[in-house]
Amino acid sequence: MSIVADRPRPREEVRASTRARSCSDFPSRTPAERLTDDILVEILSRVPAKELCRCKCVSKHWLGLIHHPDHRKRLPQTLAGFFYGRITSTTGQRVLELPFRFTSISGDGRSPVGTSFTFLPNHHLPVDLLDSCNGLLLCRCYHVSDGVGAFHYVVCNPATEKWIVLPNSGKDSSQVATTSLGFDPALSPHFHVFELVQQHKYGENKNTDISGVTVYSSETGEWIYKEKRWSRATWFASWHSSATVFLNGLLFFRALDLKLHDCVAAVDTKGEIWMKFRVPGGQVDGFVQRSIFRAPADQFDDLDLAHGFIQRSQGRLHFANFQRDKYGVAIRLVVHVLENYQDKQWILKHSIETSNIFGWTDLWLDADFDFIAIHPECNLLFFAVGGITFMCYNMDNRQVKVISHLADVKPLFLPYAPLYTESQSLHI
Repeated sequence: MSIVADRPRPREEVRASTRARSCSDFPSRTPAERLTDDILVEILSRVPAKELCRCKCVSKHWLGLIHHPDHRKRLPQTLAGFFYGRITSTTGQRVLELPFRFTSISGDGRSPVGTSFTFLPNHHLPVDLLDSCNGLLLCRCYHVSDGVGAFHYVVCNPATEKWIVLPNSGKDSSQVATTSLGFDPALSPHFHVFELVQQHKYGENKNTDISGVTVYSSETGEWIYKEKRWSRATWFASWHSSATVFLNGLLFFRALDLKLHDCVAAVDTKGEIWMKFRVPGGQVDGFVQRSIFRAPADQFDDLDLAHGFIQRSQGRLHFANFQRDKYGVAIRLVVHVLENYQDKQWILKHSIETSNIFGWTDLWLDADFDFIAIHPECNLLFFAVGGITFMCYNMDNRQVKVISHLADVKPLFLPYAPLYTESQSLHI
């Protein structure tokens, strides 16, 4: 027996032995666990936004990396929430006016960007928010140098605080039915601004139909005007916050047509392609789909049409609306998707009774309900009830969630997803 053999080993030897046992006694780490944070973030930066959301569920460590402020600018972003606020419609188009508010889809109210917009030119003068598209915002900034009511269109990125003032389109605001922004960084670094131009045809009734489109391209820095290529009169018909959708280089919008009645119309960025196709409507399972949409001079007052809105989700055009009974009460939510534009056929994607969503059956759409958006990456539908309760419906698990309670006002909502990459189309 040796006294030396029983002597405690030095601390360094214990640590070395422990390290050796850790390698041999426990299973080796997975390849993903061996990656450094820098390498992992670089890999995640190349993952589409939808798959990045799923990566948050891998582990708490991955969730922390994705949400870390230092990594957000490198990772693809998805819907963060909505700008909302008081509605103004001085030129006929419903827009937001300062001060802008923001509500996140989680309900915490935190905005990823500032909402004061003090980086814009002449920000001390009125600023209206007209549209949002994939991280860029379209604003109308007023100035006094050209007289009362004079303004310029400004496209900005609030995440980078970069902006550009657009030249005048040459169209008076009374000629423009709506102004929309089109931007898809996956297709092009350039954006487009669309003005749907309307003309007066009915004298004192001031009924207007679409006569053409003016389109601004950030690539050329110029506006072009193209006349419509429809033979029949067509009216821009949307009183919804998401009046237009930019998808695959086309601007989609709700319209009214004497033959198709309630329809979806589209025009491309060059004003060369014009399309119209009917929305899902008519009688479904014995129930009539009705509408609040009315053409000028009440030409469609005797028709029961679809009440709903269009959205871009998961790369396809969606149409959500309600089926009503003969008393005008909404009884069922239905969501359709357009697989391609050639056959113009809508496919039913989802259907659920309104009583299973709201818990009551006497839902009056005109007063109680407002569609807000469908999530661009997943099957979440956002809406407001009573104008002040912001809610979300999950079409996958058929669950409803109250996100937040808003101020006692019926606001307009514009979706926002941060864009942290620099754009050559914008400058200070």
